[in-house]
Amino acid sequence: MVKLYKEHFAYYDIASQAANVKTFEGKRYDVHGIWAVDRHGTAEKLASIYYRIRTVKNDRFKTIAKRKNPKSELMAVK
Repeated sequence: MVKLYKEHFAYYDIASQAANVKTFEGKRYDVHGIWAVDRHGTAEKLASIYYRIRTVKNDRFKTIAKRKNPKSELMAVK
């Protein structure tokens, strides 16, 4: 039996690899470095929404990290 190792997806991974994120509330943000910008143009620091992030996607719209519930860790998707 092979066990796949999932690794933690840290704050700096989002800032360097993500194009957009979706939160548990259903809000979507475009990622610009350490800033998350919603569809209305309102910018928030990525650190302030980090624990609300559910799904992280790259510039090709491929899911690169996710978490199942707000209390779990954000994990990289292989």
